[in-house]
Amino acid sequence: MELQITNYELRITSWKLPHCNLPLLIFLTFYILLLTSRASAIPSFSLLTGTRCSACHYNPQGGGLRTQLGWEMMNETGIIKWPGTGQADTSSDTSIGPPSNSFFNGLVPIGGDARFQLVRVSHTNQELLIPMQLSLSMGFVPSHEIAVYGDINLASLYVRYQSSNNPLVKSGLYPGETDYDLAIQYEPRIDLPSIRAGMIEPSISIRQDDHTLFAHEEAAINGIALIPPYYNEMGAELTYEGLRWLTVNAGVFNSYNLSQIDPTIGTIKSNFDFKHPSVSARIVLWPQLIDQGLNGELGGSILANGSFSLLNGFAGIGLADKASFFIEGLYCKNSANRIVRNFSVIGKYQLAAWLATEWRYDWGQTEVYPGQALAFANAFLVGLEFYPLPYIEIRPEYRVTQTTPLSGTGTYTGQWTGQIHFFY
Repeated sequence: MELQITNYELRITSWKLPHCNLPLLIFLTFYILLLTSRASAIPSFSLLTGTRCSACHYNPQGGGLRTQLGWEMMNETGIIKWPGTGQADTSSDTSIGPPSNSFFNGLVPIGGDARFQLVRVSHTNQELLIPMQLSLSMGFVPSHEIAVYGDINLASLYVRYQSSNNPLVKSGLYPGETDYDLAIQYEPRIDLPSIRAGMIEPSISIRQDDHTLFAHEEAAINGIALIPPYYNEMGAELTYEGLRWLTVNAGVFNSYNLSQIDPTIGTIKSNFDFKHPSVSARIVLWPQLIDQGLNGELGGSILANGSFSLLNGFAGIGLADKASFFIEGLYCKNSANRIVRNFSVIGKYQLAAWLATEWRYDWGQTEVYPGQALAFANAFLVGLEFYPLPYIEIRPEYRVTQTTPLSGTGTYTGQWTGQIHFFY
């Protein structure tokens, strides 16, 4: 019997847990108990609330460790609240202070994410258990100007361990995926640029929490993630957010992990080999009509390395606490003249603070030989976002995917999925 883990995908023949790999189940169970509440904020939050990603995350691009504001927002989201949530403290004892995700008087913030998905393919009834995300976050904030923060990718560490110790397990991590990120960030004043350096992800596009979004992958042929989850490089990046309506990022990075994603970049020996560095730039405008309750988002980004270039353009509009609409396009070309053109359209309507409907349409095209061979893919998703308790999200979804390859017969797949996300 062979067990294969591919992109965190554990294939099973039944929903019954005994058919799964026992060590993996023990690990996942322990992790769930350890994290009883963890998940990552989604980009529509910016359109619904009118705040930038950096308001809720230490990383200016979003994702990872949450700030006090980011933690408090999710602490108050859920159909059932924790005792005392959202209520004023009338106690005369103020020595304990307000609830927080930080310890030692705010010096050490912590967090984490655990995301799992159950999938049933409609025409084959094949069932999959997918641990999509397992991470722990921690920071050290000695002053308002300096922050050190990072994440550990526990899922990749587990898969690498299983691959090295069990010949029945095949490693299926995304090319370019890393086991950690670590940044030191310095911001002298809020009206001046900040700089962060270390093993970090370049600010590309708008950071999404769904790895299947076409705007971040080559979907038409192999489903290759152009920017995989936990993609990071050794480098440095400047961020300017001195104006409320503007974000500008620019960085220089090693390209070791990018060369794992696209080998046409060349041979990069290590994370400290800067012989062929990558450069990135992003600009985002955040227009707002406060009286009308409208929040906007408009921007673009580029990641370039020699003949490789990845360009993203995006725009969105949101009605405060009600609905959002977001569209993103991608263009990617490498030295082998493989050209990827994709776009995604995402809509959300918030029925309550703890319940929202969502839908998404994806279109993808890959051109292998310029003007001669084209492959296409389309996908549609509809589902719900439900927060039964703070820090716990449940997403029932149905998605349909259709592909038209360069040659041969196309595919049509329908999937029911149930996703649960614990976060802190």
